[in-house]
Amino acid sequence: MFNKDDVMKKRIYEIIEVSKEDDTTSHIYDLVMMFTIFMSIIPLAFKQETKLFTTLDLITVIIFIIDYFLHKISIFIYGNY
Repeated sequence: MFNKDDVMKKRIYEIIEVSKEDDTTSHIYDLVMMFTIFMSIIPLAFKQETKLFTTLDLITVIIFIIDYFLHKISIFIYGNY
């Protein structure tokens, strides 16, 4: 059966992959990722490089890296992507 780690991986999978109507956490995750994608495009729209844009770029890259690892953690429970 599932152990404690498998239950956590299954929940991570449900949050990042499956957006059910009653899953508030999954909806918040989706909104945060859409906002992050939008924010990551802003520095590309300007030719100048400022500290604000560099910081924004760094923050969004860190969020995308965390998202990548969450996907990798959850893939072990289902075995496919």
